[in-house]
Amino acid sequence: MIQICITSRLSSLPVVVAYKKGYFEEFGVKVTLHVNTHHKAIMPLLDAGRVEAGEVPTIAYLQDSFLKKSKLKRIYKGIYLYQSPLSFYSRFQFKPEDLTRNKAYILPVPHQYSVERLFAEKFLEEYAPKNPVKVRYVDTPGFLEEKEFLKPSCLGLVSDPFSSPFLRNFQDFANTLELPILEAKSFYPSTLLAFSGDAILKTGREVSGVLLAVKKAIDFLQNTNQLNTGNLWDDLQLSHFYPHLRVGETKNLLNAHPLIQKGVFSYQGDSTTLFPLLKDVYFRLIRRVIQPEAVKSALDFDEILAALEPKKVFDVRKLNSFQEPAESKLHAPSQINYRKLNAVRHLIVDVNSVVLDILQGNYNSRINADETLQLDNRVKVLVNSMLDSFNAKMELQREEITELENLISILEIKLDRSAVDLQYSEEKYRYLFEFSREAIALVDADTGSILEANNQFRSLTSYTRGDITKLNIEDIILGNQVSNQLRFGSDLSSDTMLSLPDVEILVKDGSKLEVDISFTSILLSPKKRYQVQFRPNSERKEQERLQHEFISNVSHELRSPMTNIRGYLEFFKSDTSLPFNTEHKNMLEVIDKNAKRLSFLIENLLKLTTSREKDKEAEVVEIFDPVPVIEDVIHMNSHLAKGKPIEWDLSLKKGYFLRGIKFEFSQIITNLYVNALKYTAKGKIGISILETNGKIEITVEDTGLGIDPNYKNQIFDRFFRIPSSDNKKIGGTGLGLSIVKSLVDKMSGEIFVESTMGLGSKFTIYFPKVNVTV
Repeated sequence: MIQICITSRLSSLPVVVAYKKGYFEEFGVKVTLHVNTHHKAIMPLLDAGRVEAGEVPTIAYLQDSFLKKSKLKRIYKGIYLYQSPLSFYSRFQFKPEDLTRNKAYILPVPHQYSVERLFAEKFLEEYAPKNPVKVRYVDTPGFLEEKEFLKPSCLGLVSDPFSSPFLRNFQDFANTLELPILEAKSFYPSTLLAFSGDAILKTGREVSGVLLAVKKAIDFLQNTNQLNTGNLWDDLQLSHFYPHLRVGETKNLLNAHPLIQKGVFSYQGDSTTLFPLLKDVYFRLIRRVIQPEAVKSALDFDEILAALEPKKVFDVRKLNSFQEPAESKLHAPSQINYRKLNAVRHLIVDVNSVVLDILQGNYNSRINADETLQLDNRVKVLVNSMLDSFNAKMELQREEITELENLISILEIKLDRSAVDLQYSEEKYRYLFEFSREAIALVDADTGSILEANNQFRSLTSYTRGDITKLNIEDIILGNQVSNQLRFGSDLSSDTMLSLPDVEILVKDGSKLEVDISFTSILLSPKKRYQVQFRPNSERKEQERLQHEFISNVSHELRSPMTNIRGYLEFFKSDTSLPFNTEHKNMLEVIDKNAKRLSFLIENLLKLTTSREKDKEAEVVEIFDPVPVIEDVIHMNSHLAKGKPIEWDLSLKKGYFLRGIKFEFSQIITNLYVNALKYTAKGKIGISILETNGKIEITVEDTGLGIDPNYKNQIFDRFFRIPSSDNKKIGGTGLGLSIVKSLVDKMSGEIFVESTMGLGSKFTIYFPKVNVTV
């Protein structure tokens, strides 16, 4: 069994693909993957032989090759895993003068010896050569990279948008700067697959199987990207290996990212791109001059790739790349006799062993110590004390995690209860919807299709549930009665309330049914729906017919005796031979006023009835000047203003003409003027007429009681009177304004009202202007 350590960055993807696709078993190798292992931990694990293979930074491998003081080679190269087109990214576009030496910046890097760190140092030297800054390079695992990058003290990050997908949303300096390091457009060998000396010594044939499997996985990734297989991410189920990455972004990266086609996954890397970084930064860092030829030979994979061509398992120990120069055989760390070393080396080996145990998850590992007071034993006691303290803190964290898990369990229980309550609410709504006494249908606001309808709707139209799902609302509503009012698929964000009286719908047997329809918009999930109610209007029409018939009969029955009363009253008033005293004359005046008031009410009742009749006789339409009609109305009703301190503001300009029935126009002015007199105890009443935008504007304004804004939309309804004590004292039938509205509509006009409680009301009417040539 070969253990391979990989990181959580996408640079380790070939190893994961080989593992998920079964390529290791194909070449006879059993593999265990250790995921999310940091580069900083992989190197000592390989060096000590705790794991057989792992992904290591290319520069870290060079560091091990050139600076290792031991004659024993512990880490061997395999093949390249990932090559990066590096660039410098930041959260903002900073300028060289923005950097200050007084501030300490951090910059996340995969490893202290990584190509990303060398690139960052080279970039800062070129970008701000005269303004060196303090930068602390933080070894950061891939799953913490974005968190470190978003810290306020982070200067930036060196990477590419493939291995770090979140960088696409931030500033790429290569798009705005012209620096030599950014113009190269080169691929830098980032990571390679390395093996421990113990693995080479014991499992030479298995190592070749690992190399063959990973090489096949790299070929698979390149071919898959060219074919654009969209199910790659789902088929491989890679979310277990990269849980911190956004699934949608990573799918796009794997399926169509141009960097894969250009060869970010390649075992044939070009080490010459590293030379500028090594020359300017790395060699200075290690204080040692190394010729490019030595670096090239250390990163030469030609012999290994040539041996992998036949795709057959072989023993890698026969290759020169896996043999130790000047050594007859290789030595594994387990073969070293540590007892022959002095106490300090023995202590170092023990500490190193404990550290490796902790890296592999064994947190209870301790150094064997005795009761002597020797220096090395005292250090062992201190190290064990530190480990005990570390474990105590870990235990506290475990307790906190347990508490959080309990809290999560409680929240899950509450969420389950909320889900049950929601389900109960849905069932309750469905029950009320299904057995409502109103016929209701739910309609998709985007398409107009009927989604579902309740039992009352199915009984009304005889449609079954299967019929309803195939219908559109415009299939059962005849004509263009709905399409002119509602535009399905547009303006879905606004609420809609619409009532349509006397609409004909088509029932299942082909007959027509007249109903009243009301549309109400509701928002379910992210989509908008219409709740449509259907009410048969036969009963309503019958009630209206009976009401109109009753009002007509009562009006006509009252009109005949009222004509006789007013006739005899006029006879008594005109007969000078009768001995009337002052008191008698006052009584006659009161009778005359009340008779006129009754006549006015009867005329209003008759007008209300005739204005709603469809089959009324043709009336004589005339063109007239409204000013004389208004003056007659003011004169005829002047007695209503007696005893009131009222001023009149009349602005009546002659020369404008209207088309209509002069008597009906007088009814409009009479009702508005009489209302103004009734509701104004003192103050001012104004009537004006003028031309506005080709229309005749007539205004009746008072300073009376005003209208409650809660009832402003109901004052034109028949028999409606605002419920207040003042209205009860003044009296009335609630017909005046409804008659005004019907007559204004008949004359193709519009009426608007403005009112403030306690300050008065203003009624404005707009009529079409009639041009008359004198």
